[in-house]
Amino acid sequence: MDIAICFALALLLSTALVPVAIRYASVLGLVDEPDGDRKIHSDPIPRCGGIAIAIAVFIPALFWLRDVSSLFGFFTGALIIAIFGFLDDRHDLSYKWKFFGQIIAVLVFLFGNVEITKTPFLGLGDLVSWLSFPFMALFILGVTNAVNLSDGLDGLAAGSSLLSLGFIAYLGLAAGDTSYVLIAVATMGALMGFLRFNTHPASVFMGDAGSQFLGFVTACLAIMVTQSSGSAVSPLLAIVVVGLPILDTLSVMLLRIRDGQSPFNPDQRHLHHQFLSVGLLHYQAVAALYFLNFLLLLMAYTVRFEADIVVLLSYLLFCAITLGLINFLKQSAYGKRRRKLVAETRERRNLWLRRLGWLHNHGAIVIQCLLGVIWLACVFIAPSPPSISGWISVSVFIIAASFRWGSGHIAGSVARLTFYTASAISVFVATYRLDAFALGWVHAHSTIDTMFVVLVLFLGLSIRLTRRDVFRLDTQDILVVLILLAAPLLTIGSDNSNEIIGSVVRLAVLLYTAEFIIGRSKDLTVMTCFALLTLSIVGVRAFI
Repeated sequence: MDIAICFALALLLSTALVPVAIRYASVLGLVDEPDGDRKIHSDPIPRCGGIAIAIAVFIPALFWLRDVSSLFGFFTGALIIAIFGFLDDRHDLSYKWKFFGQIIAVLVFLFGNVEITKTPFLGLGDLVSWLSFPFMALFILGVTNAVNLSDGLDGLAAGSSLLSLGFIAYLGLAAGDTSYVLIAVATMGALMGFLRFNTHPASVFMGDAGSQFLGFVTACLAIMVTQSSGSAVSPLLAIVVVGLPILDTLSVMLLRIRDGQSPFNPDQRHLHHQFLSVGLLHYQAVAALYFLNFLLLLMAYTVRFEADIVVLLSYLLFCAITLGLINFLKQSAYGKRRRKLVAETRERRNLWLRRLGWLHNHGAIVIQCLLGVIWLACVFIAPSPPSISGWISVSVFIIAASFRWGSGHIAGSVARLTFYTASAISVFVATYRLDAFALGWVHAHSTIDTMFVVLVLFLGLSIRLTRRDVFRLDTQDILVVLILLAAPLLTIGSDNSNEIIGSVVRLAVLLYTAEFIIGRSKDLTVMTCFALLTLSIVGVRAFI
């Protein structure tokens, strides 16, 4: 369960650090000014989220990894990228200095302990470094800049990277490389925390420190997981995993060259700009790109064991269909009618949802009760929990109980700590020593998963009803839906591996639900009581 706890810790750190970064953004000079040539926002916005993301990745990953020395080049390169990205956000570096920092980071990574033994179309076997490394360096540099250039809408780069990292985590589990899985889920947790503040309308951007860091981490992980000795997938899958930002960057450069312009000139020709020009709203354009990335990863899952030529042709076909679809929509009458149709559909939806007034008034209490019941159910079906979970539960119980919450409201940071801990501990003890008992999660998972389904349904309706002016799922909600849709597909064949994926998904649902309640409910009494009861039960059972 190190993977689930690593995810939870990264999520907690990111959620706590982003507001601090926002507070000191102006002092550090990390404010993104509007730019009509390539930016959508019209007001200055802090671009300090990358700092929080990097810290939230490094701390849990380095803490839980058993062999950090083997990944020294990766972490050093990622740190160099983050530092140069911060300097770029602070001082607006020229492209020469940015490229210099990226080259240094890539060289540090490649001359670490990375072994390149697979090259597309050349099969397996040891390869001469000077033949393979240039291709790997070009790939990492390309992806790093592609993610940086495609970060043009609220939540776009973070959400798309989160989906790609989820697929990388699956490949790592399938190959038996838990180190790569820990890094991937730590980055996913950091992104989930950041998305809480970056979902449209965003209150913070990740800046170049975040987008370049994400591109570098995703590209390096894609290489390492496909080059792993335990992996049987095509090495070309590394390109497909990050295929959407690659398609975006290459298509924009080709359009600029066609028009006689420099391929590096800033403009509004990226995929997200083209979706906006079709008539989609901001969040709809982001959701459309999420869905495209989801389809691309689904295709990658389908052809992961196929020959290199099949993988390449599948990716090229996806690119052709995507660009053809966008071009068709731009030339049709669809774009002209889009905003009117969206407005009419939204109004009809409003009238239908307004009939569920009881859910709007009492939905938060129902969700708090469901969440609390799931916590307790997970705790009661488990065998005696380990002592470490008892110490953690007792410590958080004391911290939460020491605050004045008699009025039903405790400080947000303490509430978040309490609810996150209750969620992580309950999932952990429910799957602890899974093979050692017969009546635990194995036989009770159907009932508990039914509770999860009911919780997700209530959560979805409450999200819609909470937004009185615009009844819609925001982009972070759409990400959660896509992750839940993907979870049943990611079966590896080992019960233990399947349970790891299931535990991470269940934990993500619990943490997202807790975050929803913290952000939208004024009275946290019910959930606080359930959380303290859950922690006290774990503490007592651990020491009896």
